[in-house]
Amino acid sequence: MELSHGAVCGELLLDIIFYEKFCGRLSAEMEYLLEQHLKDCHCCRRRIHGFQQMLQEPAPVRNFG
Repeated sequence: MELSHGAVCGELLLDIIFYEKFCGRLSAEMEYLLEQHLKDCHCCRRRIHGFQQMLQEPAPVRNFG
């Protein structure tokens, strides 16, 4: 169970780091580390690509009436 929990934590941290980059709030040092990691890690590149596509989709219009 611990291994699964750790994997979920790692995925969540990657999502948070990329969101901070997307919003322009990631430090230059962290951005460099992220880019270096993404060069070597196909799984993270694929996850980031999916997350990036999700963030670029138009926001749904809510109809409360």
